[in-house]
Amino acid sequence: MINSDIKKRAREIVEIITAKLAPDLISSRFDGPITKVAAEFQCEVEYPVTNKVFHRIIADFVQQIYEKALNASWMLTDPVDEAILLLENSYRSSNHGSGCIGAMLDINDTQTGGIEDVLSGLAGTIIAVERQKYIDGVLTWHLYSCSWEMQCEFAQVVLEDYKLFIPP
Repeated sequence: MINSDIKKRAREIVEIITAKLAPDLISSRFDGPITKVAAEFQCEVEYPVTNKVFHRIIADFVQQIYEKALNASWMLTDPVDEAILLLENSYRSSNHGSGCIGAMLDINDTQTGGIEDVLSGLAGTIIAVERQKYIDGVLTWHLYSCSWEMQCEFAQVVLEDYKLFIPP
């Protein structure tokens, strides 16, 4: 490829990636559906919530998110493990600490939000994780097989087109 062809192709790749990473598109793909399914989730809770009940609630919640909001064609082998992993990696509580233990303590603290806050936090984590997986996938799909010369040209186009949005 001659240099003008490479620049043209790099610009096309930037435009494709920009379109696929448009905030509206990502929001409609993840934020809206996950928030909707999370809001529709129903569970019966008797306080204090036991560890077994806590695990059942978070497993059911995560399973529903993946099935209904993300239309996952695969089934989670163990939704409890997935829910615990998500909580361990991202749940933060100002009252009871972080991780799954903090969530368990928060679920029983009805004065500060209880189950609704924990599930809302879990939904937010799933949104963040799924958004990041999507972004990584788009970038990998369009850039992984490009030559080094094409990647350099791609970077140059991004620097030119988005100079105002890039920190010094």
